[in-house]
Amino acid sequence: MTERSPTIAGAALADPYRPVGLNGVPYKLMSAFEGVLPIAGNVDASMTPVQRALVAARTFHPRRERWREHLYKNALAHRFESSNSGRRLRALDTQPDLVIQFFGLFRTEGVPYVVYTDWTHHLSRVHWPEWSPFGERELERWYALERRLYTGAAHMFPWSPIVAEDLVSFYGVPPERVTTVGVGANFEPVQVDRRRELEPVVLFVAREWRRKGGDVLVEAMRTVRERIPDARLRVVGMEGVAPEPGLELLGRVEDRAEIARLYAEAAVFCLPSRVEPFGLSAWEAMAHAVPCVLSGVGGMVEAVEDGRTALVVPPGDAEALAAALLRLLEDRELAARVGEEGRRYVASVVNWDRVVRDMTRVIRTLG
Repeated sequence: MTERSPTIAGAALADPYRPVGLNGVPYKLMSAFEGVLPIAGNVDASMTPVQRALVAARTFHPRRERWREHLYKNALAHRFESSNSGRRLRALDTQPDLVIQFFGLFRTEGVPYVVYTDWTHHLSRVHWPEWSPFGERELERWYALERRLYTGAAHMFPWSPIVAEDLVSFYGVPPERVTTVGVGANFEPVQVDRRRELEPVVLFVAREWRRKGGDVLVEAMRTVRERIPDARLRVVGMEGVAPEPGLELLGRVEDRAEIARLYAEAAVFCLPSRVEPFGLSAWEAMAHAVPCVLSGVGGMVEAVEDGRTALVVPPGDAEALAAALLRLLEDRELAARVGEEGRRYVASVVNWDRVVRDMTRVIRTLG
């Protein structure tokens, strides 16, 4: 096939120029494309205040969590955001040949597009129904919108094999139009001496408590503290968690330098998710050579090797989680080895330059 260098643009439901929007993914990926392909610009397809008010009124539900999910996952929001993408792309000084759309809540209008995504609604329905606010009729309507989006894309770039398989088997995307490319870490890998004396601090960074297994981790830490009384669990990103001995609740931390300091001070990072599309905070921890304990779920388990780049435990198993935490807290050599192997893996595989190389090889062939 003839290779070319199309002019690209990014489209997301967040400002792709803002480093923290959507966990920094649009900003990091589009920044990595600079100098590789010509970039016309980036657009935020989010709803206007008036559009958002209309959708909020249409989708109101007394349960705040359900209302929040439905606010973004409904046909009216999809229509508004899709229209916004086309209008804002047309306003760019240079018109792109191809748009990189981030995730699947709208459909880019007016320009051929590819989709870079970590999950599908069908996987949510199967693995974490709390993310699915629909009745059966609405669900089928939403699936139809997704199928139109995914089958209409010039190419699909899922983060993990589980998503690639779902795109083909459930949504009907031809296998030759699906390429798994993974994701990059939002910190550059750093050299850290993990054999030095560290306080027994376990770090947990997340914005969802139960799905990310925060309750299981608290239970496991009670067992850990029976053997290591000064062990502490630092929780970042969560609010409203009940305090207890050994639990440090730091709330939301937006400053990247402060987050880097917390990684550097942690003896172990733990993300025992019940469901996990990919777990970006785990890759950030690995970039800092923090040994990780992770649950074997979703896209995350596809990318780690138990006992080498991380310790992997079954989701929801507090006893197994406590045992893994104790192994790393009590064996400094093992912790240093796992942390360094994780850092090397992030440096070689979980990085944005590698993602861009893999995507560009495909994009150059799209006619």
